Amino acid sequence: MGRVVNTVRIDRPIAEVFAFVTDPTNSPKWDSVVFEASVAERPVRLGTAFHTKGKVLGRVIELDGRVTEFQPYARYTTRSDRPYPYTITWTFQSDDSGTKVVRAGNIETTGLLALLSPITRRIAWRTDQRSLERMKALLETGTR
Repeated sequence: MGRVVNTVRIDRPIAEVFAFVTDPTNSPKWDSVVFEASVAERPVRLGTAFHTKGKVLGRVIELDGRVTEFQPYARYTTRSDRPYPYTITWTFQSDDSGTKVVRAGNIETTGLLALLSPITRRIAWRTDQRSLERMKALLETGTR
């Protein structure tokens, strides 16, 4: 499918936003695709394993992955190889009274999914942006 990049500005301190994002069990609260998530250990750090279940294009998918980069308040990357190679890199930047968050996802697809990537990439961008807006609302209103 390729790379999808989304950005949101959240009126909360970078430490709070980073802590929320880097806890995969928070994903079902804001990510419309994910309905279940667990981690192998706490606190989450480099190498931590996680498992998520979600629904994409009407199909239930399960992802098993690991944290591959963990730079507090700056960068967080996860990678899963099942059912397809999928990397998500988050970057965080303080600005005035809030935090700019950039989420870059890269899904390596083949076959029919690769052929449909121009369409699926647009769908993924819209879905991800809505999910980030939900995260923003949760963090800014304190209703987590």
